[in-house]
Amino acid sequence: MILRGRGRFFFNVAKDLLSDLAASKNVNISYKELTGLANILVRHTIGFGVLEVLLQDPNLQDIMANAPISLSPIFVRHNEFDECVTNLIPSSEDADSWAAKFRMMSGRALDEANPILDTNLELNKISARVAIIQQPLSAGGLAYTLRRHRSKPWTLPLFIKNRMIDSLGAGLLSFMIDGARTMLVAGTRSSGKTSLLSALLLEIMPNHRIITVEDTLEIPVAAMRNLDYDILSMKVRSALAGESTEISAEEGIRASLRLGDSSLIVGEIRSAEAKALYEAMRVGALANVVAGTIHGGSPYSVFDRVVNDLAVPITSFKATDLIVVANPIKSADGLHSWRRVLQITEVRKHWTKDPLEEGGFADLMKYDVESDIMKPSEDLINGDSEIMKGIASNVKGWAGDWDAVWDNVILRQKIKQEIVDFSEKVKIPELLEAEFTVKSNNVFHQLSDEVTADIGLPTSEVVFPKWCRWLEKESKKYNL
Repeated sequence: MILRGRGRFFFNVAKDLLSDLAASKNVNISYKELTGLANILVRHTIGFGVLEVLLQDPNLQDIMANAPISLSPIFVRHNEFDECVTNLIPSSEDADSWAAKFRMMSGRALDEANPILDTNLELNKISARVAIIQQPLSAGGLAYTLRRHRSKPWTLPLFIKNRMIDSLGAGLLSFMIDGARTMLVAGTRSSGKTSLLSALLLEIMPNHRIITVEDTLEIPVAAMRNLDYDILSMKVRSALAGESTEISAEEGIRASLRLGDSSLIVGEIRSAEAKALYEAMRVGALANVVAGTIHGGSPYSVFDRVVNDLAVPITSFKATDLIVVANPIKSADGLHSWRRVLQITEVRKHWTKDPLEEGGFADLMKYDVESDIMKPSEDLINGDSEIMKGIASNVKGWAGDWDAVWDNVILRQKIKQEIVDFSEKVKIPELLEAEFTVKSNNVFHQLSDEVTADIGLPTSEVVFPKWCRWLEKESKKYNL
């Protein structure tokens, strides 16, 4: 169960022990009851006890167990109920047992010399990111934070459904991914950066090779592999950890450049790997998507962190094409928050020292709090995006024709929105998931190719009706 092959062995041992105990006490127990009790026994011996129980809830986002463990209830963050306190108080023995298991599973140190451990927890189809601290960093001893990953990959239609992005923003980002742009997804913790990055990966064609570099595995590589993606995952040493047998993120990124023509996706930019990432951006410009996540609340804060904190030269930073900012917004009473994509900004190349003072940042879309959506800027509407012009210059029929380029963005917008609307209309939520999103994107490209061969350009007035007919036909398979 937890320990894969050995889990079944311990489960069978638990069943035998409980069966013998029931017989010795003359207690009649059904097979269903025996199985349930055996699961509980395994969960609280070789497993992770109450953590496993909490992680069964798909609406749960975070679990916080503060130090000292035996004196503090577990806190959780929930999709429906926000911040909650539970009536669960683990014992110090539980905390010590969990730490030993996480050390063994990760192969990483957790001791006074290395008081921080970042790792993953895999429970069948449930996965979570785990952060552990202990003394001397945590004065009260062991403390845990777990972030539950969605069981299935996020998609742009799911983002639209949950109002985290509007369909025009989704169409624009899809266009940029197809255009092989370099981008950073910025935001605070719990802002949905990795979720958005994962959704954008599904806009890459499955036959295009992708390499991911992460210190803690969060990108849904296994799910994408099941969707026939050509994807390779590289696990590197945590920037917060001490010395280990793992290679550094910087070395991992450089190694990825020797592994063939690939899109490069970096889970989180924290330290010296930033320079290597920008090497990859400069090498991969105009050829493949290079993207990553970074902490920051605005395009300028990303520039400040990359250039001033991480010592990336200004000329290298200009290899960034787009900065996408995702952050929570709050209600006036402070009791509620919602995740939103707030800004899509292109980085222009003419400035020399300060992009803010020299007009180096051009917003393509920006969040409007009154309407609760992002609105396109004048630069985007008037066709003054240098990045989009650069994409168009490499496409036959688009060079110098802004109307054709904008029409393609609108086509993508209409398709993403139609998936959401149609899913609600026919009550088939599976249409929002990764499997259907990949099918839809493949059909979109196939139809675009066919229409281009017929009339020279994949115009929305021709492609969209054809795609809608495919949607109607394909959706019937989900009603069987």
